[in-house]
Amino acid sequence: MKPLLEVNNLTKTFRERESDIFTAVDQISFRLYPHETLGIVGESGSGKSTVARAVARLIPVSFGEIFLEGEDITRAKGRHLRRVYQKMQMVFQSPADSFDPRRTLGYSIGESLRNSGMSKKEAGEQVRRLLHQCGLSGATADRYPHEVSGGQCQRAAIARALAIRPKLLICDEATSALDMTVQKQILELLRDLKGKYGMAYLFICHDLALVQEFCDRVLVMHGGAIVEEGTANEVIKNPKASETKRLVEAASYFTN
Repeated sequence: MKPLLEVNNLTKTFRERESDIFTAVDQISFRLYPHETLGIVGESGSGKSTVARAVARLIPVSFGEIFLEGEDITRAKGRHLRRVYQKMQMVFQSPADSFDPRRTLGYSIGESLRNSGMSKKEAGEQVRRLLHQCGLSGATADRYPHEVSGGQCQRAAIARALAIRPKLLICDEATSALDMTVQKQILELLRDLKGKYGMAYLFICHDLALVQEFCDRVLVMHGGAIVEEGTANEVIKNPKASETKRLVEAASYFTN
C-alpha cells in the first residue's frame, strides 16, 4: 500500500538569537498510510507539535521533504497550498483561538464551502448537517466561539475540518484542554468519523492512555528525534528506549 503521507529527513531549526540556532526537529522520517491513525508522543519540548505544524505547512521546513499522496508539498504556496488543504486539515488544542471571535461558528465552518462555489443557502444547509454529524444542534451555527463550551467548540472545529472531506486530519493535542469525560466523547466522535469517511489521523498527544486506546502505531519523540516506534500496544507495554520507559512510568504514576 502506498503511503498517504511520507516525511523524509524532516528538520526544523529556529534562530533564537543572531548567532544561536536551535534544532527543534532533527532529520525524522515516517510514513502514514490511508485509514491509519499514527500517534506522536513525547514530553513537552520534544518537537511533536513542530512536526504537526511543519506537515500542515504552517511553518516552513528547514530541510527534508513532505509528500502527500506522492505529491511533494514541502514548499507549497498560494494556489498549490490551497489544493493541499483540500486533502489535509488540522484541529488545534485551543479551538476557540482558531475561530474568528467576530464571526459565528456557522460562518467560519461554511467559509471553505462558499469559497469552493457553493451558494450561501447550500453552505448553510451543509454546515448544519456537519454540526449534526459532530453531535451538535443546527442552532450552534448561530453562536459565537465564546458562547459555547470547550467541548462544543472542539466539535465545531472538527466540523469545519470535515467540510471539504479531507483524507488526512492532523490533531495537535486536540483533547488535552478538555476534561476526561469530554475527551472520551471527542475520541468516540473521531473514531466514528474515521469509519464513515475513511480518513487517516496524525494524532499528536502527551497522554499515553489515549494513544494506546486510539492509535494504530506510535512514534516516540525526544530532543527532536524519533527514539522508538511500533504499534501502540508494543511501545507502551514493552518500551525499549529509556525516554519511552520514563513516559510510561510517569503515566503509571499518575493513573495509580
